[in-house]
Amino acid sequence: MCLLFTFLFSLLFYLFLNTLTYPMPVNDAGSIRYRTFPWMTLVLIVVNTLVFMAWIAPDRYSDASLYEEAVRSYTTKVWEFGYRETVVRQPTGIGALSTFTNMFMHADLWHLFSNMVYLWAFGRRIEDACGHWRFLAFYLFAGMVANVGGVLLNPASDDLPGIGASGAIAGVMGAYLLLFPGARIVTLWGIGAFLRMPAALIRRLGGERVRILSPLISLPAWLVLIAFAVQNAVPSLETIMRGSDSGGVNYLAHLTGFLAALAIFLFVRKDLLMRYITGRSL
Repeated sequence: MCLLFTFLFSLLFYLFLNTLTYPMPVNDAGSIRYRTFPWMTLVLIVVNTLVFMAWIAPDRYSDASLYEEAVRSYTTKVWEFGYRETVVRQPTGIGALSTFTNMFMHADLWHLFSNMVYLWAFGRRIEDACGHWRFLAFYLFAGMVANVGGVLLNPASDDLPGIGASGAIAGVMGAYLLLFPGARIVTLWGIGAFLRMPAALIRRLGGERVRILSPLISLPAWLVLIAFAVQNAVPSLETIMRGSDSGGVNYLAHLTGFLAALAIFLFVRKDLLMRYITGRSL
């Protein structure tokens, strides 16, 4: 129970720090065309969560020694199921399948939480545009491109295993930018709450029922997504040009996953594709 409380407190603390200056997308503010229930998005969220809980499950261990043993065990699994340059050439282990298994592994609770929030915010409308199974196929395709691209374009690769769903989710975000650039996204943004106070106060004085101070801010989707692309493009180019990796974040995987969204037109529904080609509203 103590460890669980520590995890929850840490999650809330990281949530506060990470949303204070940069907006975190939490929900799609628009309506979906086909009115399908996003069960594949929910399945991906549940599977990622269950894998994390089953493989590290810190709340199951009541003392520090057993917790450390669980972490060591999980580290071993990261090396076995994470994606790295030489694992494809090794005759043992799961080989190339690690490009898929690594998408369902996360380093810590914040890594899992932030990825799943982004998946929920952008995945629902992309799933509606593709259909459930084609959405899953695109998600796995984007994750595979992110993994392979992150290794091939990194001259400083030291064969450390990469884990996380962020490459696949970056593909979903890129697809959202291509298909719904005019949509709006509800974000959690601390500074934004203060920036909108004057406008909210004026609207309130004008008789509108609006909250003067609210951390939930609606922003244009293109603004959030282009900012994400730039944030990952700059360190990615530095990695390629200087041959030096950028800490523990695989920016190259994020960028190549984002660019994998160019293939989204192979996965969307045919009638939606025709609407897109003819310039009609999606």
